[in-house]
Amino acid sequence: MDEQTLDPRLLAATTAIGQARAAALEAFDPPPDPLEWVEYHSEGRLLIIGPADEAWPIAEQLKAHLKCTLLATEPPSEIPETAPPGRYLDGRPRELEGYLGAFTLKVEVDRGRVLDAGAAFGIDPGTFDLVLDLDGSADSGVDEPPVGYYRARNQAQRERALAELPDMKGAFQKPRFFAYDPDICAHGERGLSGCRKCVDACATGAVFSIGEKIEVDPYLCQGCGSCVTVCPSGAMRYAAPSSEDLLDSIRRLLADFREQAGADAPAPDVLLYSAESSQSTLTALAPELPEHVLPVAVEDVGAIGADTWLSLLAYGSGRVVLLTGPEPAPTLVDATQRQMDIYQVMLEGIGDAQAADRLLLQAGELDPAVLAEPLPSLVHRPATHAAIGTKREIIRQALAHLHAQGKAEVGDTIKLPAAAPFGEILVNQETCTLCMACVSVCPVSAIQGGGDLPQLHFREEQCVQCGMCETACPEDAISLNARLHFPAHLEPAPRLLNEEELHHCPGCGKAFATSKMMESMTRRLQGHWMFQDPQALERLRLCEDCRVQQLYADEGGIEIHRTDRNA
Repeated sequence: MDEQTLDPRLLAATTAIGQARAAALEAFDPPPDPLEWVEYHSEGRLLIIGPADEAWPIAEQLKAHLKCTLLATEPPSEIPETAPPGRYLDGRPRELEGYLGAFTLKVEVDRGRVLDAGAAFGIDPGTFDLVLDLDGSADSGVDEPPVGYYRARNQAQRERALAELPDMKGAFQKPRFFAYDPDICAHGERGLSGCRKCVDACATGAVFSIGEKIEVDPYLCQGCGSCVTVCPSGAMRYAAPSSEDLLDSIRRLLADFREQAGADAPAPDVLLYSAESSQSTLTALAPELPEHVLPVAVEDVGAIGADTWLSLLAYGSGRVVLLTGPEPAPTLVDATQRQMDIYQVMLEGIGDAQAADRLLLQAGELDPAVLAEPLPSLVHRPATHAAIGTKREIIRQALAHLHAQGKAEVGDTIKLPAAAPFGEILVNQETCTLCMACVSVCPVSAIQGGGDLPQLHFREEQCVQCGMCETACPEDAISLNARLHFPAHLEPAPRLLNEEELHHCPGCGKAFATSKMMESMTRRLQGHWMFQDPQALERLRLCEDCRVQQLYADEGGIEIHRTDRNA
């Protein structure tokens, strides 16, 4: 049995419900392992940063296992009686970057002079495999430091570091946690900035902007999954495992539980827990875990987002509970809770009287008492569909089932918080000129033109409320309205937002702009010095060919003969 998975034998099974749980968990087939891996290599080159009085004895303790280099942020209080247990330098760390096997550093030595670590210590290569930071002077401030960097500012952190460091030599693997689809990323387009939720939510600093798209450093990424949870379009996806594989496994687990427990059994709660960090907590609490609760290990609950939450409710779960384990990254907790708040509003909107308790985030420790009483399922007939498609498609499938079986009469539309990734755009038809700037920047093709017709169409089911259309509009004619409009998502179809009459060239009759666009352009330019001549303004109303001919004619030039297009 996987040492990071809770042993079902520790769970209580004193009732028929508990026995049904035990049987379902025994038959549970977890999702497949990741297909891609990231590999680190460490030769044991350790950089210890901190006051010499603290760093020196630690290096003495570790030198039998690792090749130690000491950067003393404070010199020794007394002259040492022995030689340093490794390369030694008084200085301050500057610009520590990298990860296990590939840390680089600049060092401030004297009078503000900054050198690369290789030159400062006289070593080649000037890189390190591991870093032990005793005073936080090299800390980048991210919630989750890179693999191979050890924060050791208190006794517990130091004891953990000293226990692990001797074994940090050799080759190490971890899953490549993410998959990124730049084609549907809403980060930017045509020089405009849009969504940056993944960048803000990343606990490790692995996600960063590269202009109109983002990039993820797989060596810095530690799989917290917050980027996946907050991504509105599904451009960022988890791959350890994928949500499709995870949902397929849990759907079968829920079906097995119902079959074993019988039709009168309470709806089970699904408890998803971060396998490594929550294992000891859940093991200690296993005998107290209510018998209707099904624990399922995942790589990190930060990656468990709305597509999973809503699907599990549609599959008949009473609650979805996420257990982070002790000391979760603040960015992970904040990102997950904000998303839960949005979807709680959705659940309230479909008539769920227990919406406030459907989605629970247990950050740190688990309180079994909050799960003592089972909640009735939102559905009288659990969904059986497989979760296939993009994140939004999976959400749409789950919403369709929940909406169809809602316990109360609900309207077509639920008003959502402004940060929600669903909604419409509102277009002021009086000021919109159908210039199509919004169409050109929409990253998910939610706004579409009318082909040969001067029309603006909208696909609400595709809109992620990134705001780039609003930014791009030269007439300030667009505003956002966060909402969940069920007809738009359950029966997707384009909606006409605006249309205009075509402007036809007075010379040849060719249609080449809208009447409103032409009016707006002439109004804006009539005060410009180049268009003080009425003939210059009139030429603007001509198509490109006729404009050139008229210009030559007005200046007495050679007349350009052409065939009349209306002939």
